[in-house]
Amino acid sequence: MRKKRKKFGNMRVYCETYGCTANRGDSEIILGELAAAGHQVTKNLNEADLVVVNTCAVKGKTHQRMLRRLRELREMNGKRVIVAGCLPLIDLPSVERIGEFAGIISCRSIPTLSKVVEMVSMGAQNVRMLEPVRCEKPEMPKLRESEVSAVVQICEGCVSNCSYCSVRFARGRLHSFRREAILKEVTKAISSGCREILLTAQDAGAYGLDTGTSLPELLRSICELDGNFKVRVGMMNPKNVLGILPDLLQAYGDEKIYKFLHLPVQSGDDDILRSMRRGYEVSDFIQIVEEFRESFPDLYLATDIIVGFPGEGEKEFTHTLEVIEKVKPDKVNLSRFSPMPGTDAARIPGPGGNEVAERSRRLAARCLEIGHERNKRYLGKVLEGLITGPGKKGGLVARLGNYRPTIVDGGTPGEHIKLKIVDARPTYLIGRKT
Repeated sequence: MRKKRKKFGNMRVYCETYGCTANRGDSEIILGELAAAGHQVTKNLNEADLVVVNTCAVKGKTHQRMLRRLRELREMNGKRVIVAGCLPLIDLPSVERIGEFAGIISCRSIPTLSKVVEMVSMGAQNVRMLEPVRCEKPEMPKLRESEVSAVVQICEGCVSNCSYCSVRFARGRLHSFRREAILKEVTKAISSGCREILLTAQDAGAYGLDTGTSLPELLRSICELDGNFKVRVGMMNPKNVLGILPDLLQAYGDEKIYKFLHLPVQSGDDDILRSMRRGYEVSDFIQIVEEFRESFPDLYLATDIIVGFPGEGEKEFTHTLEVIEKVKPDKVNLSRFSPMPGTDAARIPGPGGNEVAERSRRLAARCLEIGHERNKRYLGKVLEGLITGPGKKGGLVARLGNYRPTIVDGGTPGEHIKLKIVDARPTYLIGRKT
């Protein structure tokens, strides 16, 4: 039973979140911890006494954006700022050069936050608690961002050693959370009305490698739970999918699992993949995609690609184009290589900026064309979807059985609906409730 927390110097707290779904989950814990400690959570920055910035630093562009935002917040009169997230463990010197903050924690020291805020509320400045604190995040209190979709973190860290990745400095080595704790969190989310479970990790395919279990076993246990809900499995590194592929395909067969696969290829050239230290070859990626599509013809495939990695010439880039033409992904998260502090890849000269920009434009244009072609296949179909929340540009987002996003103009978040697809865009569908 969780002990009742002692109240102290209650503050109005505002939290800004950047980056991946795991960071969203961390922010829910941050606000849950502070609400449990008696603080008032506000969604209005101007009303806040304290601002917690849950930072991301996965790419150079994001890294610079974080530093700019921290400068802006630090210059706001009367705002005490706590820097959280991945950035403090990836590039603390850059944070320090901005100036002094009320406090600094990290994505792996969230359990210390209440203590940090207590000290800040009593006037302390520059309170730092960065050392990792081992914890079971599924067991920690949460203030959910959504009443429909629950972020459930299944593990933290990874077993990979990618030459360009700075996130591993922040998230560390793999720590799989206990299956019982995950099942308890999922059960609680379902009983509170959530209809969508977003299983999240730096590499969901690595779940259980440190504890003697596996992702397919976890999925089977979740699908045995009572309730009308859908499960989205997060990003998986192909090298870890290979070892569990038959069991994973079997687990995906349950109707509660979205037929959605986020499998980053990063490059279509084997030499570049070796330089990236990804641990698989292009043929492995293609094999996984083909086996998934054979089992689930309506699979929604998302992948990631880095353009301009050191060593990439026109030949290597052409190989990437060829892979995209072969597998025709539904969604591509495209980024230009940016050297990150402390990574091996940052020390290797890469292609020129103009050359990379031109390749990126070519690839982005083709990926949108492919996405549009694949979405047009749905025109006129009547399908079932789950309304998950408001769209960024209006309407409501409904997720089909393969997690494909569809914008509808009527309904209620959490509602399962039938809809007719009336239009197709490169990255989403437009439907009408029937």
